[in-house]
Amino acid sequence: MFAARRTIMEQGFFDPLYDVLSEVILHTTEPEESQMYVLDAGCGEGYHLSQVRQRVMQTSEVPFIGVGVDLAKEGVMLAAKSDPELVWCVGDLTKAPFADRQFPYIFNLLSPSNSDEFHRLLADDGRMIKVIPEANYLRELREVLYQETPKTKYANHRTIDHFKASFQLIGKERIQYQFRLDEGSLSSLLQMTPLAWGATPEQLERVSDLAGADMTIDLVVLIGRK
Repeated sequence: MFAARRTIMEQGFFDPLYDVLSEVILHTTEPEESQMYVLDAGCGEGYHLSQVRQRVMQTSEVPFIGVGVDLAKEGVMLAAKSDPELVWCVGDLTKAPFADRQFPYIFNLLSPSNSDEFHRLLADDGRMIKVIPEANYLRELREVLYQETPKTKYANHRTIDHFKASFQLIGKERIQYQFRLDEGSLSSLLQMTPLAWGATPEQLERVSDLAGADMTIDLVVLIGRK
């Protein structure tokens, strides 16, 4: 799964998202700051954090100290091999191996969260940045897999309400674009997304028609603080 994620992301699957995340950091980092510490909570194979760091460093002279943590040691091992410039840790988000109030920025990108731990880890003037799917995320895939069933619909209002109950919402940005799938990227997408896990052979056969089609990427970036 982690290898498939990296394969499709290297083709630009989430590039517009990385542009937005890097701009959030650049617009909230003061030039006089000596370092910017960024935690990716649920980092997987590490590609998100590496890409944001590259974009930030192209513009800012403030050193970017990136730390990724994930419970899956296979993902962390892949991250460490791919980008040894960052710090990668195997750890549980319910009991993260870091001291209190250490991070001015915490990312939680398309992965489970733990608001209590994020509150503990976030600096007093820090930013909590969470990315979740919007209604049309992977719409074409859901429609082909599940056709006329409730699984073709997605709503994120409960996740947003939970975020707003845990943090002061100070920013929200929706990102929508199309990504053209070839056979290789379609295969990688099916391996990485939970939407296809447990699909029947008949369902997967229908999905093969999506090779060469555009896939909708529809995300929302939530920015909060304590």
